Amino acid sequence: MPEGVVPPAEGAAPAGAALRRTRRWPVPTAAAAATAGVLAAKTAEPHLPGAADYIGSLGIVPPWAAWAGAATGLVVALAATAELPGRAARPVLLSLGRAACVLLLWSAVGIVFDVFRAFFRVTGIPAGDFATVDWPGFLTRAAAFTATLLLARSTLALRRRTGEGCDLCGLRPGERDRPAGRLGYTAFGLAFVYPGVKYYWWAGGGIGRPGRYTEGFPVMETMLLVGGGVLSLALVSSWGLVHPSWVPFLAGRRVPRRLLLFCGWGLSAALLLQGLIPVFASVNHLLGGPDLPFDSGSANSWVILAVYGGWALFGLALLGATLAYGRRTRAVCRLCGE
Repeated sequence: MPEGVVPPAEGAAPAGAALRRTRRWPVPTAAAAATAGVLAAKTAEPHLPGAADYIGSLGIVPPWAAWAGAATGLVVALAATAELPGRAARPVLLSLGRAACVLLLWSAVGIVFDVFRAFFRVTGIPAGDFATVDWPGFLTRAAAFTATLLLARSTLALRRRTGEGCDLCGLRPGERDRPAGRLGYTAFGLAFVYPGVKYYWWAGGGIGRPGRYTEGFPVMETMLLVGGGVLSLALVSSWGLVHPSWVPFLAGRRVPRRLLLFCGWGLSAALLLQGLIPVFASVNHLLGGPDLPFDSGSANSWVILAVYGGWALFGLALLGATLAYGRRTRAVCRLCGE
């Protein structure tokens, strides 16, 4: 058994249990409920108090994205709960599931700003207009973010369990131990991009620096660097399975698998939400939306490319490392032994 893999429970599985389990999607009910929640939040948003339009006016998210993503995701989730798709329906469902995830992720753009604004609002720390929260929009974006995670997980599970792998777990021989070290090390390196820009400005560097840069030492950026860097390495290292000897009070104990997966999925989604803002805004503009909220030809365009591009690539690499970690540490399948 590979190191760090959760062993199967004692006792043999009842006859036919494996086949019965293949007839169900792992989280269909949660995915369906989450996508329905997006539709409900989007319907209620115009009627709720406390609206403050600091995302929609930027022209990043088209008004139809949440409707289309949630409706498509709901159809996919409901279809997958009924019965495993046939050979012809499988690629259609998978394509619709991926499209719905992209649209829901697009609809959730701005939730990181919402979280920071809510933090300043709740704590009372002076932040001017940045302490104003668009509560109705926050609700919709939070619902879309949750639906993205659940639907992505469900679509991935559907692909595995209806593919050429095991009828129960979806894995093919040797797939569990497929190398993923490069993804983790790439994510670790990309974690330095955004903090590096802030360190450069803090040290007095002038290229791309805002005219009135009054921030002190980049504390939050340092926390992102340390947390994201450690997480990136933990996902591909042995000490992501068992706490090493230098960790006080926890040395030798198993690292909570779900904790690393939760952090990996959450941080990956947050990074992609921020990093893909220029891409989403450009696509919306090409589809007839308003002008871009940034000037790609300005002297500071390299900052946009470095910061947002760094976030997007960091998120993609971290997502890949997280998926590989989940595959490597999942319980041994009772059907195929993988």
